[in-house]
Amino acid sequence: MLRSMLGWTLVLFAALGMQCGLAFAETSKIIGTWTGTVHQNSGASNYTVIMTITSAGAETDYPELKCGGTLNRVGASKGYVFYIETITRDGKSSGGSCIDGTVTVAPAGSNLSWGWVGSYQGKVFVAWSDLARK
Repeated sequence: MLRSMLGWTLVLFAALGMQCGLAFAETSKIIGTWTGTVHQNSGASNYTVIMTITSAGAETDYPELKCGGTLNRVGASKGYVFYIETITRDGKSSGGSCIDGTVTVAPAGSNLSWGWVGSYQGKVFVAWSDLARK
């Protein structure tokens, strides 16, 4: 019985180690500063996003909208990395034009596919871009 538990414990640690390795590999490909033109389903469009990703976290800047935020990584799977974006500069709550949302990124050749989803006052906003390394 003890031997069986030890065996399953080793299998569990090996699986967790592989997951950590995969998550690190996904993140290491996207570390850097990326920029692109954002297209949006409604509201502002054709504005710039600058996304900086480090091993410790990520942040966004939207120069034309005069706002930006921090990104909290919540997961990664099959090359995609998922973040929750919290607007920390000039968000709707302080009279600005930006709202919190979610960001999904994935390598796309030498670029980075960027998608954003958020909602405000019952309306869904979707934005996307093809980011190039800055």
